Amino acid sequence: MLGSPLPMEGSILLWIHARGGPVLDSAFWLSSELGNLPFCAVLVSLLSLFHLRRGERAEALLWLLLGLTTLGLQEGLKVVVARPRPHLWPWLIAPSGYAFPSGHALASATFYPLLARDVGRRWPAGRLLAWSLAFLLALFIGVGRLYLGVHWPSDVVAGWALGAGQTALALSLLGRRSTLASRDGPR
Repeated sequence: MLGSPLPMEGSILLWIHARGGPVLDSAFWLSSELGNLPFCAVLVSLLSLFHLRRGERAEALLWLLLGLTTLGLQEGLKVVVARPRPHLWPWLIAPSGYAFPSGHALASATFYPLLARDVGRRWPAGRLLAWSLAFLLALFIGVGRLYLGVHWPSDVVAGWALGAGQTALALSLLGRRSTLASRDGPR
């Protein structure tokens, strides 16, 4: 059943929790902040405005649409699946709503690669570093959800898959649009 965690997921969470401590508590609290709705809303807004000011309407629209689809996917699927969050130990943060998919993992796999793309386009020498940092940030945020005990592992994996998938699809469509526009010439 989609609403139920896999049998080994509780064991995985307990294994992760057994390795915890004050330093990791603080680090993964920060990871939670980097994937929360207010932070991501500010990120999306600022990058959309940045692109608009540069006259890059398609890029601004890309950020706005991915911001909206990220919110819509996570909230819509949470209601449909209605998977309860794990509660295997006292939480360090106060999550709300259902568990599946992890909105933090979804957002991190959407916005940080998109930011890496923006950085790489402006500073080609930093492209590899930007993409590496995006991958590590998404990993940090997703693992943080497990460490904090507020998601099952499959919630996080699903969030990463949805975020990466929607971003890849959007970039593919944008690239296709750009190719068609350049082939057709100015209108």
